[in-house]
Formats: sequence, C-alpha cells, structure tokens
Amino acid sequence: MVMARPVRFVVSYLLDWVVVICFAAAGGVLTYISGFHRPFSLTNDDFAYPLKDNIVSLPVVVIISLVAPAAMIAVANLSAAVLTKPSGPQRATRAGLRDVILAVAWETHAGWLGLCTGLAVTLFVTAGLKDMVGKPRPDMLARCQPDLANVNRYVVGGFGMNLDSEAPPFVTSAICQQSDARILDDGFAAFPSGHSSFNSAGMVYLTLWLYARWSIAIPFLDYSMAYRGTTQTRKHTMVKAQAGKAAPPLWQVALAFTPIFVALFVCASRYADFHHAGFDIIAGAAIGTVFGWASFRLYHLPFRRSKGLLAWGPRAEQHAFLARSGYDDNLSDEEQGRQSMGTELDHLTTKPPARVHTGGSHQPILGNLSEESQREKTACYPQRV
Repeated sequence: MVMARPVRFVVSYLLDWVVVICFAAAGGVLTYISGFHRPFSLTNDDFAYPLKDNIVSLPVVVIISLVAPAAMIAVANLSAAVLTKPSGPQRATRAGLRDVILAVAWETHAGWLGLCTGLAVTLFVTAGLKDMVGKPRPDMLARCQPDLANVNRYVVGGFGMNLDSEAPPFVTSAICQQSDARILDDGFAAFPSGHSSFNSAGMVYLTLWLYARWSIAIPFLDYSMAYRGTTQTRKHTMVKAQAGKAAPPLWQVALAFTPIFVALFVCASRYADFHHAGFDIIAGAAIGTVFGWASFRLYHLPFRRSKGLLAWGPRAEQHAFLARSGYDDNLSDEEQGRQSMGTELDHLTTKPPARVHTGGSHQPILGNLSEESQREKTACYPQRV
C-alpha cells in the first residue's frame, strides 16, 4: 500500500479524533439537559422502589470501560514487541528498532481509536434515546416526592381524577416536589441503561481485541476442501486439518472473556440497585455490543483471520484528507477504490483461461474443461447448423 503524504496522513487521522470528540461532547451535552418526562401513575408498583446509591458508580464505569482497556491495549502491544525476537537483516539494527516502534505505535493508535469511537457513539446514541423516551426509573417515586394533596391539578390522562378513583390517573412530573432538578431529570432516564451500554461497548471491544491479539479461534474444517476429490484425497485433507488445528489454551480463552463477565456484572448491578428494569438493561447491552463490534471491525481485521496482526494499514493517498482527484496507475484496483471481480482472475498476470467452472464444489477452479466434459456439453447442447 502506498501511504499518504505525512501531512495528509496526520490530518486524516486527526479528523477521525475530532469526530470522536464531537460525538463524545454531544453525548455529554445530551446527558445533562432536561429531556422528555413521560406521564406516570402514582399507583404503579414498577416505579415505587426505594432510592439507592449506584453499586457501580459512573467514574468506575469510565475507568473499567475506557481507561483499563486503553492501558491493556498499550501494554499488550508493547510486550508483544519486546518478547518477539527479530530475525533476518532487521536483527539488532537501528532500522529494525524503528520499524518495531512504528508498528507498536500504529497498533496502539488503531486500538485506541476504535475503542474511543465505539464508546463515543454509544454515549451519543444512549443519551439521545434517554432524552427522547423519558421512561421513569423503578425508583422514580422516591426521587419525585409527589404532592399527593393536589393530585387533580396534574392529571393529564387516565380515567380518574384522584388516588381514590377506580381507574388510576396519569400525572406529569410537575407534581414532583424534588428540589434538585438533576435528581428529578435522572429519574426519567431509564431507557436504555447507560451503564450497560457504555460498559458493554468497551468490554466487547476489548474481548474482540484480545481474541485477535492472541489469534484465539475455535478450530474449524473447510468443508469445501474436505469433500473435494477422491475418497483418499478427502481423507488426507481431513487428517491434515486434524493434525494442524488444536483448541486454544483455556487460560487465554478465560482471560479474553473476562471483560464479558465484567460487563455482565455491571448490567446486573443496575437491576439490583433499582435504577433500571430488565428490558432497559438488555437494550443498553445490545446497543453497546453492536457499536463495540462495529468499531472493532472498522479498524481491525476479523479476529479469526488476524494471526496476531490486528490493525488495517494506514490510509493510502486517495483516502487521506484533501486527496487529489484522479487515480494513480501504479496503485492496485483496491487502493484506487475500484471494485475487483472478487475471484482468482484478479490475481492472474496472463490471459485468463477459457473457462472458470466450479466442479460442483461452489469454488471457482481455473483451467480448461476436460475433453470428456466438453463432449458431454456438446452432446447436451448441440450447436445450430
């Protein structure tokens, strides 16, 4: 790949960080504004739980979702570079050391950028949904401190006009006597769970990153290759695959899955401290999982195919900031942004063969059809005379 000029290269990724900061800032603003307050019933048991402190406070969530993963990414990249013994002409040379430093810096930058992207977008989406939905928390009545002597003044729905009515009335948040506006506004921010979404985004991202870093994957068999050829060939393919693949060490699997366990604990704590209903937590975890996975894939190879190589390479000239118009003939189709055919023909340097057939395995096979196959085709589809 032809990397962009240094200035355009730096500006290109600086703009990425600007976008991340904008999403995070917008999410912070949405968090502290007064959103919609959904009308509620004073007799609804779902909102009558006691007010409790957070089991996992907001600063702790930020530390375990952002600070800890960022530190682990930096330490893992640095330790991998230190423990890997250089070989060949780069051994113990200044150029080799420079390449190692640049590789560690690039992997760490890509890891941090993907992590912050997922967290910033998750924060923005979660805060926006909270303000729009305005769902009461399970402890909302304890926060509200309603004026029960003048219920009929605040009735906006339902079929009753007071607490003694057979059908309960729905009232607005104006009935609340809570003097702290922040506590009251937070009482109408149940959906979705912000702790669950933010922490799930960071923990899912970290789990995928660790799986890619250590190349952890469940062994699998390529069935398209296993069932091709003669019986002896298929058996040889199966034996070769069995001998060449093995289950990953359980300590690596357990360590890579630890962030998921942390995310589950944070989600459970939101239910235990009466701040969210179960659906709010599930929705928040789903939002965080989607954006955590998407941000990982945006900057990294799929962990199943990473082989320890994590980040995509730097942007080329035409993908950098203020790239010039047109294409460079020296660049490949992929680097120029043109789509290729997506088959083995893309890699041929000579004239393509007369036919590309699948052979019944759904995999393209290069080469001409055999004489027998041509005779069968001619017999089935005779030429017109």
